[in-house]
Amino acid sequence: MAERAAKPALEERSAAGEKGGAVSRSADAGWRWSEGYDPQRTRREIIDSALDLFEREGFDRTTIKQIVVNTNLTKGAFYHHFQSKEDLLWQIQNEYLDTQIELARGILDEDADPVEQLRALIRLSLAGIATYRAHVAIFYQERRHLTGDRLRTVTEKRDTLETMFRDVVQRGIDAGVFRREMSDRIITFGIIGMCAYAFQWFRPEGDLSIDKVADQFCDLILVGLLTD
Repeated sequence: MAERAAKPALEERSAAGEKGGAVSRSADAGWRWSEGYDPQRTRREIIDSALDLFEREGFDRTTIKQIVVNTNLTKGAFYHHFQSKEDLLWQIQNEYLDTQIELARGILDEDADPVEQLRALIRLSLAGIATYRAHVAIFYQERRHLTGDRLRTVTEKRDTLETMFRDVVQRGIDAGVFRREMSDRIITFGIIGMCAYAFQWFRPEGDLSIDKVADQFCDLILVGLLTD
């Protein structure tokens, strides 16, 4: 996993501590912390700004200056939290994938009914689209800009989610509740692709809630999978 490299320009203010204030800059005073600085809020504002810009403008066309201007922050604040624009993209991907993996692990239990597990995973995937729509759009459209360890870790997390689906499908086949002639790999890719593409068209203000969409997806998928 890629590690954040300390920026030389930030080392002096790092000693001031995360519990200090916001970083500001003046011509004669250099960097200093202002009262009331909330590092987590600042980081969140930068991520939210990047989510908006990366989705609308694309990763290549978005500059760090645009990201910070959008939030009334400085480049110094950006580099305090992120090593580079690619590092920011990577952390955005991790935010979505880590949450989905944690929630999926809570669903999985080898003693549970694979039909109900698959329903729950489909619902989780669609709920993730509703909650993290911009994250998902950026994952599919901008992931190619990740390199090295960052690309490797994101790919591993994506594969972890795929394996969770695939294991449930295979257990259903082994138990005789899913059709034996079906390929667990093809079924998994089909389900994930079907759910993921919802980021293109699902809108919370539309006619159907995400729960209603999930109901229809579950019915459609299971009609083709179930033996009875």
